[in-house]
Amino acid sequence: MKSSQIKVSEIGEKGLIERIIEKSRTCSSCGFDNNTDLSNFATSIGDDSALTSVDMDDNSYLVTSTDMLIQSSHFPKGMTYFQMGYKSVVVNVSDLASMGAENIGFLLNIAIPKDMLLDDFDDLICGVIRACDNYNIPLIGGDTNEANEIIISGTAIGQVDKNKALMKYGFERGDLVCISDELGYAALGFELLALKEKDQNLYHEKIEKIKEIDSTIIDLALLKALKPEAKYDEGHILREHNTANNRISATDITDGLASEFYEILNSDRKYSNLNDSNSSNSYTKGIRIYEEKLPVEDEFKEIANILDLNYLDLFLHVGEDFELLFTINEELKDQLSTEMNYHVIGEITDDDTVEIVLSNGQIEKISSRGYQHLK
Repeated sequence: MKSSQIKVSEIGEKGLIERIIEKSRTCSSCGFDNNTDLSNFATSIGDDSALTSVDMDDNSYLVTSTDMLIQSSHFPKGMTYFQMGYKSVVVNVSDLASMGAENIGFLLNIAIPKDMLLDDFDDLICGVIRACDNYNIPLIGGDTNEANEIIISGTAIGQVDKNKALMKYGFERGDLVCISDELGYAALGFELLALKEKDQNLYHEKIEKIKEIDSTIIDLALLKALKPEAKYDEGHILREHNTANNRISATDITDGLASEFYEILNSDRKYSNLNDSNSSNSYTKGIRIYEEKLPVEDEFKEIANILDLNYLDLFLHVGEDFELLFTINEELKDQLSTEMNYHVIGEITDDDTVEIVLSNGQIEKISSRGYQHLK
């Protein structure tokens, strides 16, 4: 089928990103010619943030990340205007954190309905300012416009030493696969909010059953869904341990853990191909995780069951946790444990697959299913 007949929904967000990356490297009209040095972009485009060399400091990268949040897609019912503004900063800071960058500044572009109440606008901006204060990233500029719904596009700017930048690639067979904290609570929060919107009576019925197990999980799930936080300090700790002898790869978990597994493998494959033209047909790295190693409380499983949900789906396939997925070598395990909380859930293999070893010993392949726009 000709590309002119293919709809964007048929390839989704990740497919479109792949097309942008490919065209940025091949399209002469993009401003690049045969003499243009693209080395800085070849290793960072497609990662959590863009890395750019700047003449003023040859030892560091300028780190930039941008995210667009649309009210109907990214802000669930029940989210306050303050929380909308706060999240618009967090999603960008999270990308900088996963690269190990120090924050420099934040640019805010916002489009709003013309009949939006001024008090609501003030609440939204207060959310932005509070997040900027919390993550020590000053608001340095931006733009405003009109739209039918709230659209916030933020750009975070940071800096990181070239030899310390955390990339999605660079892991080896036997490296440990880790996450910075528990996952799935944001997903659980979204489910609760959606149920409340759809059926108030059923929602209250389920809530009463959940309270009999652990009422604090409700509060935690809603907090994770409505006011997420970035793992900024953890990104800095990982950066300091990232050396030539102890390579660390990292990314933040936004579209779901399973989706991020495939993202880092795809990134590592491309990096291998870039540095070895003969590696394209020999790349066999994979990921194996273990159900028994997943940081999931029994109460979480019971609550998922009450909501007729599979807890592994919440853990693997939803996202919006903004935790870090990273790999380390075995030698770093104990030392890192003294500086930050994290969980080893598996390892890098040479089996060319992403799989989970269930508690009963059965091995299942993990699909790449995760949240995608335009699908």
